[in-house]
Amino acid sequence: FRTSNRSLDLSIAETIVANISINNVVGRGESTPFLRYGESVENSLYQLEKIKPLIEQGLSKEELQDAMPPTSARCALDCALWDLEAKLTGKKVWELAKIKVEPKPLLSAESFGISPLDKLASDIEKYKNAPLMKLKATRERVLTIVKTAHQTSPETKFIVDFNEGLFPSDVEKISNELKNLNVVLLEQPLHANQDEILSTFKHPIPIGADESCHVSHDVINLKNRYECVIIKPGKCGGLTESLKVKKVAEENNLMTMIVCMFGSSLAVAPAYVIAQGGADFINIEVPKSMAKDREHAIICKDHHVYPPSSDLWG
Repeated sequence: FRTSNRSLDLSIAETIVANISINNVVGRGESTPFLRYGESVENSLYQLEKIKPLIEQGLSKEELQDAMPPTSARCALDCALWDLEAKLTGKKVWELAKIKVEPKPLLSAESFGISPLDKLASDIEKYKNAPLMKLKATRERVLTIVKTAHQTSPETKFIVDFNEGLFPSDVEKISNELKNLNVVLLEQPLHANQDEILSTFKHPIPIGADESCHVSHDVINLKNRYECVIIKPGKCGGLTESLKVKKVAEENNLMTMIVCMFGSSLAVAPAYVIAQGGADFINIEVPKSMAKDREHAIICKDHHVYPPSSDLWG
């Protein structure tokens, strides 16, 4: 699966799983280390071992936010604590999070990596005229990629993800080239330390912040640069901070997009809960890509992601 700045081997998902138990009741959380942020399975496990004594002493999920930085390791622990609390109280995680919307199937974007145009067209044909698709793109090939996708699936709306792959001088020009091709969002076009230029021109297409926004106090810096915040539990350090990011984004009239990194249904379940409360865009259809998922896997059908079973998580 190719993006603008890396090629990912998705034949195996290397994730970390935290199990926290009280009186034989076990809470579980899963997350995938982010290579982009210098994370690995090894250093994530080191972080978990380091925090283990505090967890054993009863560290709460609120206290966890100050005890660890927002990493994949913290995400796994945070999600395990939510799952444990749900099981101990007999409530659903979404009820504990005070989400007022009942669980239902959620529309999720179909995702496509960078590939030869004939293969891309063939892959898109299988989902022709799906409501929403997400395309990975490079600065050199973005126009041909989006034109191919639009010609193959003319009724579809597209999110284009650059993974920080554009130069500052590219953004306005490329935005204008794409605005008539059903593109509804440009995801992280510039490196996070170059995005000041986004405040200097009117955006023909809304721009979403991924690498530029990790935690809730980052959101205020997005004003006048971005119109949308991309929220990933692993990037935010768990469900707790993800919900805060979403709340602050909405308070600042920013759109939200909920995304989950590659992993099993256990990693996707918290992302579903965030999206359940409402989001402008959702991209969490990961379970359908898994040749072998966990028991009680999340169902993905007809471009929708179904609510996770409480036997899985939450």
